Amino acid sequence: MKQLLVILTIMCVMFTGLISCKKPEDVAVEVLYTSGKKDETLEHAMKNASRDLRRLSRSIENRDWVETEMWTKELKEGIGYSCVELYMKEHRGVSSEFVIMGSRFFDAVRNLTSLCKEHNSENIDAEFNRLLTTCDDCHEIYKEEEDLPFTLRDDL
Repeated sequence: MKQLLVILTIMCVMFTGLISCKKPEDVAVEVLYTSGKKDETLEHAMKNASRDLRRLSRSIENRDWVETEMWTKELKEGIGYSCVELYMKEHRGVSSEFVIMGSRFFDAVRNLTSLCKEHNSENIDAEFNRLLTTCDDCHEIYKEEEDLPFTLRDDL
């Protein structure tokens, strides 16, 4: 009786193991995009980022701290992730200067967010101009004529 119980237990464990384990060819690999939309183009992402930048500018002008923080976050995600990811996807072998400019952008965004949380009216305009400068500097070097036929300062 004990032997039959042991054999049945072993068979149940083996059967359960065989059924529950997927074969390697059954495992699907999913590609994740941090930009959110897999069919988004760099041009479309930059237009969205430009829109967010205009909204950020208005919220800073009005000293609306909640909106300023929200649009700063949107801009960080839009430019910092979507645009950079799409640019790197379209242009293989980006230079270290591109990475350094991205670091300056993130630093400006971090400072802008900090000033916003402190409700620091005195320094937020200067930090926003620093953020615009990081965008303009990057566009001077990396922008293609057909991608963005405008400058950020003219748009604001």
